[in-house]
Amino acid sequence: MRMGGMLLAGALLGLAGPAFAEGACTRPEAPAAVDGATATMEQLLAAKAAVTAFMSTSDTYQTCVLNDLEAQRKAAKKNKTTLDPAVAAAADSNVSANQADKEKVGADFNAAARAYKAAHPS
Repeated sequence: MRMGGMLLAGALLGLAGPAFAEGACTRPEAPAAVDGATATMEQLLAAKAAVTAFMSTSDTYQTCVLNDLEAQRKAAKKNKTTLDPAVAAAADSNVSANQADKEKVGADFNAAARAYKAAHPS
């Protein structure tokens, strides 16, 4: 009897695995933009490091979301069920929103770098 309970618990955890994986994908927070016209070189370099880290973390996040979606699709197929279309739509929305964040962060940093160069001609 105990073995049957353990097998059932293991099966339920196996089915819940994709749902647990979804929680593991944490969307990174975009770094604050800097004003290149008033920033010091150290502040601009720190902003560049934050932007680079954000871009890398965002790539990892997007991969996690897509891998989670694929795992849920495989689990649905294995269980001969249909994946709720809202799950795929949510994954697409999360990736798209993060991609928009990446584009904004990159554009903001490039604008700050141009403003810094304009304020500090060499």
